Amino acid sequence: MNRRKFVLVSTVLMFAVAGLVAGLTMYTSFVAKADIQSLMSAVQFFPKDTQAIIGINVKAFLGSPFYAKIEAEHGDRIGSGLAEFIQKTGVDPRTDLDYVIAGGRSLGGGKGKGAMIAVGRFNETTIVNFIKTKSVPIEVQYQGATVYMIPEQSGSSLEKGIAFLNSGEMALGDLESLQAILDVRAGGASVTSDSVLTPMLQELNPNDMFWFAGDASSIMANAPVNTPFGDKISAIQSIYGTLNLTQVVSGQITAIARDDESATKLADVARGLLALGSLATDQKPELAPLKDIMSGVTIVQEKNRIQLSVNFSADLLDQLRQLKSEYRKAVVAK
Repeated sequence: MNRRKFVLVSTVLMFAVAGLVAGLTMYTSFVAKADIQSLMSAVQFFPKDTQAIIGINVKAFLGSPFYAKIEAEHGDRIGSGLAEFIQKTGVDPRTDLDYVIAGGRSLGGGKGKGAMIAVGRFNETTIVNFIKTKSVPIEVQYQGATVYMIPEQSGSSLEKGIAFLNSGEMALGDLESLQAILDVRAGGASVTSDSVLTPMLQELNPNDMFWFAGDASSIMANAPVNTPFGDKISAIQSIYGTLNLTQVVSGQITAIARDDESATKLADVARGLLALGSLATDQKPELAPLKDIMSGVTIVQEKNRIQLSVNFSADLLDQLRQLKSEYRKAVVAK
């Protein structure tokens, strides 16, 4: 791994808990204490034109039986490089990182911009000194803060950087996105003043492991309509939801459609796909775990809202993984 990649991985480690499954690793004995007020203090740094917000309750994930399984199976990989990171920065992502929040917007054509904000306990000096042992960051002064940009190995271009918003919050992203966050910190318009995202954020519980909210109207408007479901998907105006991974997998996604008729069509498509999947598993007893998972999915429509809920045993995921492994072995044997 070259020096630049090592620095980027180490920095992402800070945000993503030493790895979500060892790379984006964000999950026992920790209990998250976040509430919507403290959560909004971090969310408020994202600019008003942010179209989607994603939250990861790191401590809830790290304290779950689900993560315990991951650690048992991939502990060596998760711990690779972590000891040096802790020693050099004084930060242990497993105990010093509480929350990761990502926000971004679509630029069209499948491209987008955004940044992540980590909430926890950080020491700017030790973290920057650690980065300097691996690379030479380029310091950009902006709105009373220093943005540390990590150059390409050739030094010809800059892609990602970090900025410390305060002792408990730091941001990672491209320069333009970091500058937008610092503009908000200096008094610019925040996403919390957005009339679409804010009501959805207020519906969410920050104690859930994963949550998201998005203004889908501009993104879905670009969905190809020449596909079987393209015209129906493009009717989604906004969407938000949560996911928890404990002894059970549970969550809820709410999609708000353009009108009641569009919502009915979307709900019918979703129910139809669920019915087809259930019918297919009926004919293959070995796919019983998949059938049980689908049995834990419910779809409810109320006016222009479609609510999809999931609730099934986490053990079913292990059974599916085992089936996949056996299928691969059978294919190789042939």
